Amino acid sequence: MKYLLNRNLFFFSGLITMVLSSFTVSAQSQLSKEEATEVRKKMFESSEKINTVVYKIDCKKKRLSDNDTVYTTAICSLYINPKDRLKAYHIVDKESTSSGGKGYAHTKYDGKRTFNFNRLVDSLDVYKEPYIDEDKRMVQVMVQNYSYLLLGEYFALRKPSDKGNSQAESIVITEEMFKDTMVYCVTIDFKDNEGARDRVGKIYISKSDYLPVAGSAFGKWETMEEYDDYEIEYLAINPDISLENFKIDKNETINPVERYRTFKEKVKGLESIN
Repeated sequence: MKYLLNRNLFFFSGLITMVLSSFTVSAQSQLSKEEATEVRKKMFESSEKINTVVYKIDCKKKRLSDNDTVYTTAICSLYINPKDRLKAYHIVDKESTSSGGKGYAHTKYDGKRTFNFNRLVDSLDVYKEPYIDEDKRMVQVMVQNYSYLLLGEYFALRKPSDKGNSQAESIVITEEMFKDTMVYCVTIDFKDNEGARDRVGKIYISKSDYLPVAGSAFGKWETMEEYDDYEIEYLAINPDISLENFKIDKNETINPVERYRTFKEKVKGLESIN
């Protein structure tokens, strides 16, 4: 099942990257070809200016074979490095809620090692050794588990391409309202294949800074459905974050209770502002 094995196109960053790297606007678009090309150009220009970024991302996900929907809120700090195989060093704090309970995770990647701590919230005071690895394959596997929250692949994209994409049936750009604000909506319809059907992805682009602010993806296989919904709030663009903040010591540890408390205070503070 080709689609099930290639999860990147279903992730938010993968959708945006596909639009920018293989862009052919369809005739149904509300925007002309020239206008759509200008939107794409400005998306590139805005992403190229970003070297560091901190954002909050809210995600609602349901996998094909699951009946459960997982709700995740994360605060992500990225240090963009286009030459790195994962495109950005990162620090992620996230809380996920499902029928299995509420969990907290703190993860890092510094270009060499990955640091991962995860625990149910009601067990944070019970000691658990963090997982630290520098094996290239294991690092990639670990990061893949939460890569749907990361926008490094998008911000690290530097050169556009006009090759087109064999999986996209059409790409349509319209102007729509999102949370009382006019945005560009890029809708991607994918071709059906033996692994999936009725796949569609949407990306909402701010008209002020041309950064992605939300998105969604939907697909079916047999009688099962899968979907992802995302919303992004940028907390700091190009903040002065030292590369040392991302470094992982092989003996590194954290105080999960304090780290989780700080994370919740940040999220609560953002909610009170909004």
